[in-house]
Amino acid sequence: MKSTERKQESTMNIQSNHWLLSRRHLLRGLGAGIALPMLDCMRLPSFGAERLPRPTPPKRSVFLYIPNGVNTLTWQIEKAGAEYALTDPLKSLEHHRNEFTPISGLHHPLVIGKAHNCDQVWLTGAAVPSNGGAFRNTVSADQLMAEVQGEFTRFPSLELAIDGHSLAWSRDGIQMPAERNVKSIFERLFGEEKGGKEAVRRRLNRRGSILDAVLGDAQRVNRKLGTEDRNKLDEYLTAVRQVELRTEKAEAWLDVPRPKLGNSVAGKFTRKMDRNQVREYHRLFYDLMVLALRTDTTRVITCMIGSEANGGAIPDIGISQTRHGLSHHNGDPEQLRRLTQTDTFHVEQFSYFLDRLKANEEAGDSLLDSTQVLWGSGMSYGHSHGNANLPMLYAGGKKLGVKHGRHVDFNLPKIGKYNVAAANEHYKICGRPVDDKARLSNLLLTMLHRSGVETEQFQDSLGAISEVVA
Repeated sequence: MKSTERKQESTMNIQSNHWLLSRRHLLRGLGAGIALPMLDCMRLPSFGAERLPRPTPPKRSVFLYIPNGVNTLTWQIEKAGAEYALTDPLKSLEHHRNEFTPISGLHHPLVIGKAHNCDQVWLTGAAVPSNGGAFRNTVSADQLMAEVQGEFTRFPSLELAIDGHSLAWSRDGIQMPAERNVKSIFERLFGEEKGGKEAVRRRLNRRGSILDAVLGDAQRVNRKLGTEDRNKLDEYLTAVRQVELRTEKAEAWLDVPRPKLGNSVAGKFTRKMDRNQVREYHRLFYDLMVLALRTDTTRVITCMIGSEANGGAIPDIGISQTRHGLSHHNGDPEQLRRLTQTDTFHVEQFSYFLDRLKANEEAGDSLLDSTQVLWGSGMSYGHSHGNANLPMLYAGGKKLGVKHGRHVDFNLPKIGKYNVAAANEHYKICGRPVDDKARLSNLLLTMLHRSGVETEQFQDSLGAISEVVA
């Protein structure tokens, strides 16, 4: 960091002392029996318009990924508009009808026919090799949101995976690690710092010294490099700078008390869990997400619900096969029935998550009103790896300017009506886009705008989806 920037940072820390003390006393005074919601006086202060945006009401975003698509024959809603009927896998969402929007016909143009990486580019839309090999990704939408909304939270974003890997990718196209253990996640978010605050501060200072040395060496080497090597070094230095900023932020947050939680709350997340109790385990993740959001510990969460390669058995409902295996059903009626059964199960857990968000009140509104949630997959028809007509459910965000209550369908204006009874005909629209302009990046752009990110385009987007904007 430049010396002038360090001086500004020092001034910011001095200006914040009174606020930090007031916030600490308030939290202690309220006691340790409950997890506090985010209060106005708990927000980090603005340290000057030239450095930080002024605090604004939270604009929260959650992304939930379901692997291997769905049984599109039982999933597909056949009527657009407000008078649509929910199909069997979606019926648990009936009481959320005015708070979510099913969307049909979306796709990532650069990913059509390249299904082996579709989970990795669900939130980026980047081009991938057709053989599923290594590639350089681009930044995911959630991380752009974290740059804006993460300014005033302890954790700019939270990367989770019930099974599988992270959905989040940095500006350098590097996959961010995901947490998979509920106990570890809880302790990271709400536990005491190991070794105490000063020990952590010393570790952070050592990290800062190492970064300073790296930057100094890089500046000396940079003068001797050619253009291509200089560009590579610039990419590396960008990554170092991001680590430096995260280190500085972590040090600043050492003086801000973590939310106080009662023993019953902590015990719920730190007890030993049987992962074969899939319903309970999934709901524990959803409860943890709600807790992180309502305490304003973070405003951006990604969670991969299951791995596309393996996993996904649900003993609770008698499903022992992996979701990947079920998706390659070859038209077998029993396999398709089981796939629909797992689709129904996962939607029920999503409905539970919306229930919990609605149950938490914040400033006269529900937590769901300030939280937009995208549930979906990068694949539609798993048997032939079709990745057009992606299953997408967009929920919440009323206070962010989102409207719901309709089935938004980009296929029907082109095809007139669905024919799910003729499976081969319906599968065609899951393999090739009906409407080339119906892009998932349009929805991601819409969500970026709702979260306060000022950008005219995301990846290959053509514009926001007006049907979901109030």
